[in-house]
Amino acid sequence: MFRNIEFEIAIFMHLRNFTFLFFLGFIVNSFAQTRLSSSEDPVTYGLKNCIDYAWENNVSLRQSELRAENSINNLSQSRSNLLPTFNGQFSLNSNFGRNIDPFSNTIVTQTIGTNRLGVGSSLLLYNGYRLKNTISRNELDLNASQLEVLAQKNTIALQVAVAYLNVLSAEDQIEVAQKNVEVTNLQLDRTKKLVSAGALPETNIFDLNAQLANDELQLINAENNKESTLLSLKQAMNLPANTPLQINRENVSNPDLQTYPETAAQVYQAAIGFLPDVKAAQIREEIAQKNIEIANSVGLPSISLSANWGTAYSTAAKTATAGEPSYQQIPVSAEFEGQTIPFLINFPQQNFTSEGIPYARQIGNNQNMNVGVSMNIPIFNGNNKKYQVQSAKIQKMQSELNSESTRIQIRQNIDQAYINMLNSKKTYTASLAQVEALQRSMEAAESRYNAGAGTFVDYNLARTNLDRALANQIRAKYDFIFRVKILDFYQNKPLDF
Repeated sequence: MFRNIEFEIAIFMHLRNFTFLFFLGFIVNSFAQTRLSSSEDPVTYGLKNCIDYAWENNVSLRQSELRAENSINNLSQSRSNLLPTFNGQFSLNSNFGRNIDPFSNTIVTQTIGTNRLGVGSSLLLYNGYRLKNTISRNELDLNASQLEVLAQKNTIALQVAVAYLNVLSAEDQIEVAQKNVEVTNLQLDRTKKLVSAGALPETNIFDLNAQLANDELQLINAENNKESTLLSLKQAMNLPANTPLQINRENVSNPDLQTYPETAAQVYQAAIGFLPDVKAAQIREEIAQKNIEIANSVGLPSISLSANWGTAYSTAAKTATAGEPSYQQIPVSAEFEGQTIPFLINFPQQNFTSEGIPYARQIGNNQNMNVGVSMNIPIFNGNNKKYQVQSAKIQKMQSELNSESTRIQIRQNIDQAYINMLNSKKTYTASLAQVEALQRSMEAAESRYNAGAGTFVDYNLARTNLDRALANQIRAKYDFIFRVKILDFYQNKPLDF
């Protein structure tokens, strides 16, 4: 079923470029919508429900959505880099043995405990617009990631839509097979009456029984084919195979055989204006240009503003308090008129008592603060800037080639889709004429057979040819519908029947 369509799915899968938002309008107008159910009884599904379920359960799509979320995170982080940094410091230390008193700078042999605390802040004032360009690049990356998610959704929706159309086609084939069984049963009943009346030989009954068995086999084959198409639809939706699935449908009208209003070139011009794949590729080019600007900033100076406050406490810090002075007698002598006269002098000595300075007082007295501006000037860093810029330029050329490749692929696929539409139109038109001619031939053969003027072989051959033509017409009908809708997708047209 739909061999031509299935053959080209790989092409459309590679494209990932059908905007499916307007396709949903077609779905709402064409098929009754119902919600998915976990009941074991078959529940009617609309195409929109099938697509929504596929979007929710497709692993690759969820991975793309996570990449888009990561782009949001990267953008928020790059914006936060514009804010000043603010950090605190707190430390407790114990020093044993021979140490240096941090307040007197004298060497002491004792255990000293210290506590330091402070805060510091810095703000980058200039770094060659690296932060600004990084923010712009991350904004572009977010847009591209979101477009790529949309493109992947379109691809998934296309897979589901093709599988859905195959189910519709299979149901139409079942309807044709059921009608054939009904017609053969009616013919068999009529023939039995004619045989009983002696108007026809009994061999006609045997022939019709064989025809009925063949028609019933064709019905079973058609029903089996529907089960296969339902399984393909479940797989496209990532729905467990044992989940009951029944689709809701309305009769799809026969496609319009008028000439398609746009040429392939016009379809292409419309497509490149809105397809998410094209827009994402263009944004990737802009991202590559931003990377070049970021790489160029590596060799530029950076300027930062900083401010710091700190204080400290030490158990070695002491405060001295003056006490009552003491006197020491010092013998001295003096000469007077040739004689040496000894006497004593009371020399005063100031006594001090020391005690530790309280924690709060030390913290308050030992405060210090500094504010400064610093500049970092790159002089030589192993040609780092040169290689980063060269790598960014190569990535820019790669992104340009990717964008060009995307446009070429789209043009080629549109050209192929246009040719396929024209060919499927010819096939469908020919199938209409074939069915009409074989219908008349079968009616004539049936009349001759009923009148006893024709053989069962002639009648059976006419029936077989007509059945084959009807099956081909159904396939051609849905194939043509699909080809037309593909071109409509490329032009972002509202789609309906």
